[in-house]
Formats: sequence, C-alpha cells, structure tokens
Amino acid sequence: MLLAAPAKADEPDLTKAIKDLKDCMASENLDSLDGLKTNKEATTTEEKCFIGCMMKSVHVLNSDGEYDVDFLKEHINHCPELMKDQQKKAAAIEVAESCAAKVTGCSGYCECGVVAGDCMSEGMEAKGYETIYEWLEKVIVKVDA
Repeated sequence: MLLAAPAKADEPDLTKAIKDLKDCMASENLDSLDGLKTNKEATTTEEKCFIGCMMKSVHVLNSDGEYDVDFLKEHINHCPELMKDQQKKAAAIEVAESCAAKVTGCSGYCECGVVAGDCMSEGMEAKGYETIYEWLEKVIVKVDA
C-alpha cells in the first residue's frame, strides 16, 4: 500500500500507520522526528533504524530486515488500495522488481531500509505516483496534529 500510498488514506490504515510510527520511534530510541522533517533524509543511526523499522511495517523489508522481492510483491498483490488501481499496482510491481537488483550490499534493516525506501521512492516518483516518503510525511503531520 505504501509504495504508492493513496492521496487520502483510509482511517484504519492511517491509525495503523500512526501506531507503527510511534512503535518504531520507541523501538529505535528516536525521541523526535524533527531531524527527518528538517533534513528530508535519515542522517543519524536512530533515524536510519526508524526508516528500516517503518519499511518492515509496510512490507518493503521482511521480518528479518532484508529486501525480499517475492515477499513485497505478495503484499502488493493483496493490497486493497492497489487493487483499486491496476496501473498503480503494475507500477509498484515493476519498481519492486527493479529494486531487487539495486537493494544489494546492505546489511540489516537499519541500512537496507534506507536503500530500499530510496529505491522504491525514486521508482514510484519516476512513474508519477506518490512515494513512500511523501506518505510517511503525511503520517508524521497527523502525529504532530
């Protein structure tokens, strides 16, 4: 779902996303999202691990913190939001497959989460869809509200 997040997120999805965000902040000892909001990229270890945690929560990374294209495509194929838009779904699958060759040489969710998130975002942006980071920014705004 988050690969090409809907412009208007369904409330249950948004509620889950906010919970995941708060859980990831807690598990990664990230006290504030200000650095991510200011820099627009993860610069500290805590921020990188937070991004990795979020990538696991949205199935870009598997539970071991690794990029698994089959795992991600399975999620894409069963995502209710993407089922409504077959073009977006096809784009997400194409980007997921192209990232398989690019998300290499990283180790663990803290490192692979940023690499995978960047790859997915660049791919979806190139296809004209909202990126995972744009979606995350909307969740952060809701948390701050």
